[in-house]
Amino acid sequence: MEADSRPPFRVMLRMEVHPGRRQEFERTWLQVATGIAREPANRGQKLVRSVDDEHVYYVFTDWADESSFRTFELSEAHVENRRRLQPFRRGGEMVVTETVHDLPPALAAGTGTAAQDAADRPSPGSAVGEPLAFIGLGNMGGGMAHRLLAAGRTLTVHNRTAAKAAPLAEAGATVAASPAEAAKGHSVVLLSLADEAAVEEVLFGQVAEVLAPGAVVVDTSTVSPAYARECAQRLDRHGLRRVEACVVGNPFQAREGKLRVYTSGEKSDLARVGDILDTLGAQVVHLGAPGTAATLKLIFNLLLGAQVASLAEAVAYGVAAGLDRDRLLASVAESGFSSVVLRFRAELMRKASYEPAFFRSTLMEKDLRLALGDAAVAGVPLPVLDSVRERFADVNAAGDGDKDASVLLEHTVRDGGAKAES
Repeated sequence: MEADSRPPFRVMLRMEVHPGRRQEFERTWLQVATGIAREPANRGQKLVRSVDDEHVYYVFTDWADESSFRTFELSEAHVENRRRLQPFRRGGEMVVTETVHDLPPALAAGTGTAAQDAADRPSPGSAVGEPLAFIGLGNMGGGMAHRLLAAGRTLTVHNRTAAKAAPLAEAGATVAASPAEAAKGHSVVLLSLADEAAVEEVLFGQVAEVLAPGAVVVDTSTVSPAYARECAQRLDRHGLRRVEACVVGNPFQAREGKLRVYTSGEKSDLARVGDILDTLGAQVVHLGAPGTAATLKLIFNLLLGAQVASLAEAVAYGVAAGLDRDRLLASVAESGFSSVVLRFRAELMRKASYEPAFFRSTLMEKDLRLALGDAAVAGVPLPVLDSVRERFADVNAAGDGDKDASVLLEHTVRDGGAKAES
């Protein structure tokens, strides 16, 4: 039988592995690869470790054609493989390529495996994947955009406050004067906007009409579940796709690709942007239909708001009772009652460091309001969290809306002192 002369469809995956997990990762990859090798359309695989960074690997898999790979990409076997490899990963991205020339080992310059591996390995900082547009460069959006640039993606960015785009321009991004200019002709655009009004203005006011046909909108903005569902339906009428990608973490984690990403939408759409999501998140979890990721994100922020408010009240009580504020906050942070979130906020409170904000008070009140409204539709009253929302509304009304939500402590101490004097 004559061999197929068509070049294989190649998938390249760059993976950053957690320190101390290399041997476990390599063993697991070998097991996963053995399973993939049984796929009729698989034409071979290779695992390459970077000589510059021992924690960076490149995985190459060749397929008979793109349709064979896409079919496998949506299979339960692929989902299981990703689940098995996820604990070792701290970052990475995937790009599809097509081999043009593939020399036999005897003809390659330098007949050793290392020479072939070096030829296959991309050079640092080289662009991978299709160009992306990113709109909204606040704390989280800016961090995610930096992460994509560091991973070698070609990026066009826009932000309402132009100064926030300057660091990204220095890092290699193209800065657009408007959302429409940033998104024009792109097949993938990412959004990280403050609220539903901003999404409405940017997405439906400027972006949707200029995207390439069939483009995917990856929306990381926190909106209500009802609005998330509405957006997906409206974009579908435009012939566009929406991937709900709610991110959990802080700006430092965003820049390092260590966010937790919760997604909703069609699996085929998620597969199209899977490499992007893997670049942004140390963990990517698919939840189901549109609106489900938004629901979980609001639940997380309900818990965040409750923890910040309860810590503020506890500290206000302790200070009024004569405890040293710094010692009290340190004790809470070091106790078994603490959490990663509580320790982080306790440190901000201890230093009274509320600017620049990691999570603005205005956004906290907005997310609590959205969650309360959605819970009411579901017939679930949330009286405790309603009172927390009122406290953040008071913070905003007092002019501290742009400060970190931890500033609630200062208002709680002040209000408690004023009541005690009266």
